Amino acid sequence: MPQSTRIDRVRGCMLGLAIGDALGAPLEGLGAQQIRAHYQLVTDYVDGSRAWKKKPFRWRLPGLYSDDTQQAMALSDVLLEHGRIDLDRLAGLYLELATPEGSYVGAHRGVGRSFRQVLTELKRGVRPDQTGQGSAGIGAAMRIAPVALFFSDDPESLHDAVLAASLMTHKDVRSIAGAMAVAHAVRRLVSGAGRDPSFLFRVAGDTARAEEQIGREAGEAVVSLEAHGRSLSQAIAATESLLDIPRERALSAIAEEANKHGADPVCKRATMGFPPACIPACLYLLLATDSFEEALTEVVNLGGDADSTGAILGALAGAHYGVDAIPARWLDGLQNRDGIEARALALAQRSSRGITIPDLVATEQTLSARETACRTDLITLSRTPNANGGDLGANRRI
Repeated sequence: MPQSTRIDRVRGCMLGLAIGDALGAPLEGLGAQQIRAHYQLVTDYVDGSRAWKKKPFRWRLPGLYSDDTQQAMALSDVLLEHGRIDLDRLAGLYLELATPEGSYVGAHRGVGRSFRQVLTELKRGVRPDQTGQGSAGIGAAMRIAPVALFFSDDPESLHDAVLAASLMTHKDVRSIAGAMAVAHAVRRLVSGAGRDPSFLFRVAGDTARAEEQIGREAGEAVVSLEAHGRSLSQAIAATESLLDIPRERALSAIAEEANKHGADPVCKRATMGFPPACIPACLYLLLATDSFEEALTEVVNLGGDADSTGAILGALAGAHYGVDAIPARWLDGLQNRDGIEARALALAQRSSRGITIPDLVATEQTLSARETACRTDLITLSRTPNANGGDLGANRRI
């Protein structure tokens, strides 16, 4: 595969992850009907004020990604510094992002309960290989693409790095296997794999082998092995039979299949933050759509865990289509595009030599402060008499 083509796909993967995250972040927690009621169809970055009128803390700076991309960049920086997942360095970055003191999560944006608990334990001095939480979430999968890009030609090192990065935050085998599935899918796509039904079976096979290896290597640290040790590979394999039926029915079937693998609460939609649901859904939409734009527009408008599904599908679609397939308006409106692209170029060559990468913590502190200021401006505008509040969250940038 020509090097230039591979670089374009690596760039597409990292930028796609951040774009999907930024498109979905203001919509997280909404259902598809709610999104239609407020926006008709989201095709660009929104601030969220229209959908979350009574919850200003959910309002977002348009084009700004959440913790999904922040954690992906942290993984990138650790890999580029150490050539592997150094847990102490990764924990240090997570804690640095949690400053300044007095702010519970600092510059982290949109973190969930499980990650907040990880931060709490790290602050207490718990070793980073002991801080994984038992919930079956998708936090390990949403951020994992840089590991696949760094180790795209070394599946064994990829496995070790994914396992280390995942166990720091997640102990449930479905979460870890979900990260393995996304990593192997990205590895194959960035190396030129075709977007066809056989791709699903190859990723399912990769995931099944990873699940078996997780049981052998980390059985004492991982939970749900006996009941759900093959859940991800089975859910992905089941998706192939859905490619020829209408999309709404296929997505409903993905949610039904996920419920066979211990969803708690029950999955009502395929884009819930449960690995056997949202990861097969993202793989399905990669194959069922015909462009980067169509794939991302489809997934974020389905709602649910819209930022994380956006990040996962954005990474997959970007790795397949490359950066040139990403709409210019999404690239132009993405906050910190240069910092994300610099990391992509460094990952492509497995070295930051000759590439200036902006400091992660300083950049994210500045962006979080900018989002806070944006939110304050929106609150002021919404309280202004005769303000046209109904248009605050339309597809626009600030």
